[in-house]
Amino acid sequence: MQTNANAANAGDRAVAVATALDGVIVRGEQNLLAETATPGIAGARAALETFYYAFNTRSPDLYQRIWADDPLVQVYSPVGGIVRSSATIAALSVRMLSGPVRIQTVLEDIVAYVTPELVVFTGREHGTYTGTSTADSKQPVMAALAEVRSICVFSFIAAQGGWRQVYHHVSLDDADQLARFQRAVRGA
Repeated sequence: MQTNANAANAGDRAVAVATALDGVIVRGEQNLLAETATPGIAGARAALETFYYAFNTRSPDLYQRIWADDPLVQVYSPVGGIVRSSATIAALSVRMLSGPVRIQTVLEDIVAYVTPELVVFTGREHGTYTGTSTADSKQPVMAALAEVRSICVFSFIAAQGGWRQVYHHVSLDDADQLARFQRAVRGA
């Protein structure tokens, strides 16, 4: 990884610079879609905030709009597995965001790997989810999500409005927590 001083000497090559976003917590409290047209890290951060806003507010339309329109975009979730293409992700978002389980999550401990056209955000998610205990029971359940790792990759695509998500990966470190979450989402 090159430092900022070395980046100035790199010529025309895209140089990734890792930056710890100390103290930055993405809570998904704002729709900043208009600001995603801004080149650089500010526009990419607006896209990241918008992604979490769309997820936390259960907005399939906004969720779909933050993704790049491309057959190779990809999401990996512990429930849905690997899903590829903007059309398939759009269909998944409608099912996921209209389902019985409500998830509220924030991203922190963020590190950004930045080039002029691609930003990779890595960090830890935590939050809560609510649903019912089983398909046969209507008992409400609220559980914490902890030790969830997340990778969000955004590409600057001017023709699509600016920064758009091209990849998202979520994984849960705790196997028991993962099993409980999968049962809640699947209604089993």
